[in-house]
Amino acid sequence: MVLALVATACGSAGSAGVVGKEGAPGEPGKPAEVPEQAEAAINLVEPHVGLLARQLEVTIGVDGKLDLSKAEVDFGDGIEVVKVAAQGPALVATIEIAPNARLGKHDVVVDVDGQTLTAKHGFVVAVHLDAKVGAGKAEQGGLVRLDISNRDEIWFDAENFTLFPLVGQKDPSLVGFSYQGFTETDGSVIFLGDPLAKTGPLGFLGFNDPSDQNSASYLTAMDAVTVAARKPVELAANSTTEAVLEDELETGFYSVAFAPAANEALLVDTLAAVPPDSSMSPLLLAYPESGTVAELLDQGRDDPGFPILGIPATEARVAWPVTAASKAYFIVMDSSLGHGPSTKTSITHSVTRAQIVKETASAHATGATAQGLGSLPGTAVAIPGRVITGELTAADEIDVYRFTGLSAVNATDMLVSVIGDTDVVIRVDTVPTFDSDHLVEIVRGGQAGVGVTAGFVGQNRYIEVAPMPDSKKPLGKYTLGIKRVAPVVTPP
Repeated sequence: MVLALVATACGSAGSAGVVGKEGAPGEPGKPAEVPEQAEAAINLVEPHVGLLARQLEVTIGVDGKLDLSKAEVDFGDGIEVVKVAAQGPALVATIEIAPNARLGKHDVVVDVDGQTLTAKHGFVVAVHLDAKVGAGKAEQGGLVRLDISNRDEIWFDAENFTLFPLVGQKDPSLVGFSYQGFTETDGSVIFLGDPLAKTGPLGFLGFNDPSDQNSASYLTAMDAVTVAARKPVELAANSTTEAVLEDELETGFYSVAFAPAANEALLVDTLAAVPPDSSMSPLLLAYPESGTVAELLDQGRDDPGFPILGIPATEARVAWPVTAASKAYFIVMDSSLGHGPSTKTSITHSVTRAQIVKETASAHATGATAQGLGSLPGTAVAIPGRVITGELTAADEIDVYRFTGLSAVNATDMLVSVIGDTDVVIRVDTVPTFDSDHLVEIVRGGQAGVGVTAGFVGQNRYIEVAPMPDSKKPLGKYTLGIKRVAPVVTPP
């Protein structure tokens, strides 16, 4: 909702003044602009799903100046339109879904004023699906397991069945996280709650194959779960927070506000680690700004463990540069979705001030022509980090940057993070040819990527940014964050 404030000025009345001279003729006036009319289209079908052998009212919203009083509506085979009534810019259609109506997606067609408007796949016919909460909690930043049972004669496609929450496309909600134990009649879906998930009763719509418009479809009760609000724990900068996740599917839920100083950036570095006596394999998810899955940052692992030998990962790390005031959310969980005897974890959250450096206009595609960034400061200075804002504008473009003045004797390790709207590959090396044994490659996954150099010795660091091969988003802006970190110590 946008609120507009209108100020009016009022003056007190005084005595009449002297009549002035007649003013000069003004400029010819311009004809008033006629506002554009919205193109005729269907903008809403609600509810957009119904069960076999049921009658219900469906509201169809329409854009454009149209006379809806004589509109005709069609939902396709097996759905009878009993009556249609115009209500302002919408139609209310009473429909009867036959017991043998075609399951799956139906087009909604409105004939009005000589025009045919179509909502492609605007309505779904489904069969009933039993659903109940089996474990966890349906809440913001939480995990919940929904156990579902199909008692219809049309069985599940156990390999392709997908369940969706019945919310608007842009509404934060529950996101399908894991499908477990599916047979032709039963199965379980674990959902992860967006940090800002819409609260209240929630139903689900399932498809045997979401890509097939004629797929068998299934509808739960509209209150299969009730999503609850949850207040996250506020993380303090440069602190460690301990947590024990005692209950099955329990998660840690955290938030933090960022406010970079003018002309500065912040480097966020958050690490989830578990002690030796913990049975947890940590998964760390970060949501910058919106708190929805659309901006979920991939989590990185410092220690992937040896799963094939039964040794779980013990650390997960997320890092990215922040250039504007924002609020982020973190979720910590056991990646195996198990519940061992001791699910302890700790969250170490650091925030580092960083100077912003803009990419130069001149080409810097090789080590020899790299854009110089000076020397990367030590951790004790007031602004130790550096943030580079750049852009890839051509498919074959490569950007190379260089730090100088580092130690030629002792290891100087760095944490490099990237965020942006393009898919990039970052390579970090001590030589301009990017072919040493120490080369580190960072692939931006999801919205961001992060990597740590280990045992790097040399006066120079070269950082290459290139488009990811075969990417659908090879061009666009990116933001690099670089800071020193303590050298990785390898046990003897």
